[in-house]
Amino acid sequence: MQGKPKTLQEVRQKLYENITDEVLFIARASEGAISADWLYEQPIFIRKKYVKSFTDELNDRKKRLETQSRKR
Repeated sequence: MQGKPKTLQEVRQKLYENITDEVLFIARASEGAISADWLYEQPIFIRKKYVKSFTDELNDRKKRLETQSRKR
């Protein structure tokens, strides 16, 4: 926001971009098992649940890779 007032249109656009980013993140992270079309039809809490789940999984994988790199 950087101290600059936002118009209603700018706020809506940012929210829509965030939704689209989350939907595409989930679709890619699930390797196509969950379609973007299906996600758009679901309630917000479903999308948030998947984002948290895949983010946690991504962080766990990153930690394991870092641990394996140090062992070499």
